[in-house]
Amino acid sequence: MKILEFLTGALICSTIIPFCAEVEAQNTASPGAQRAFSPERRQRLLQFMDRRRAANGGNMTEGRGAQIAIDAENVKFQQDVAYGPDARQKLDIYSPAKQAGPLPLILFVHGGGWQRGNKSMHREKGKSYAENGVIFVATNYRLAPDVMHPKQIQDIASAFAWVKQHAAELGVDESRIYIMGHSAGAQLVDLLGTNDRFLAEKGLSLKDIKGVISLDTASLNLAERMNEGTNEASLVGGMITNAFGKDARALADASPTACIHAGQTYPPFLMFCGEKRKSCVAQHERFSAAMSNAKGLAVVKAVPLSHGEISRTAGQPDAAIFKAVLDFVKS
Repeated sequence: MKILEFLTGALICSTIIPFCAEVEAQNTASPGAQRAFSPERRQRLLQFMDRRRAANGGNMTEGRGAQIAIDAENVKFQQDVAYGPDARQKLDIYSPAKQAGPLPLILFVHGGGWQRGNKSMHREKGKSYAENGVIFVATNYRLAPDVMHPKQIQDIASAFAWVKQHAAELGVDESRIYIMGHSAGAQLVDLLGTNDRFLAEKGLSLKDIKGVISLDTASLNLAERMNEGTNEASLVGGMITNAFGKDARALADASPTACIHAGQTYPPFLMFCGEKRKSCVAQHERFSAAMSNAKGLAVVKAVPLSHGEISRTAGQPDAAIFKAVLDFVKS
């Protein structure tokens, strides 16, 4: 057994270490060199890393969420609850072990450029919110390029519908169901909160969402994001194409800002973005203005944190973002 473990570890290292070095080289290269990097190879290896991380309890990368110990006396944890037939259509549910009366719920959608990521990376959030009187559900969804728009947002709508349907047995106040996501996951929850047709397919409406919490997406307008001319956008552009294609109508259909229209009623939005990501801040400003013109509310907070720090601190009870989210959900 030890020999097998050694050989497995050696195989992983021989695959991942050169790959990580190549990714780092690409990240510091010129935009032209970055585009020359094979997106298919990068994506498959990253998905492989995600699968290994999930199999090993989250210990392979910087994502420390899955290493968080869950104390059964405080938190009831249900893992890999199916909301659909696909292997990726699974939920993790974190509830207070003792609760009196129905509680608010946050449905969380992970990031990863629409092509990687896993709900298991966000156990710290689940633990922290459950210990503070909020039921937390982290969902997986099918990944690009195996599926393209609108399959991913339909998965998120299906997960939301599952939560709504099972609210009573979960101890959820079904009038207080919130959605939250980070990065690509933030784009998806922002889309669910603005494009009413995906919930309508489930017999629901935007009125069923109590509020939206968005953590640092720069993809509120996909076409604009692809063409903004930054190094970051040159990398993200391939991810957008993988997940949404290049058709202008499909890109608009999947762009939260483009889905805001006068006469529609939207849930309130609480949005965080890194203040140093100028294009990200600008996209949030345009989203907020569009929402204001439609008589909706989008509170945008530009914070002095990195992309990863925004996600991490959203699960740390002493952090300002966590406290702001908790106030938003409990108010």
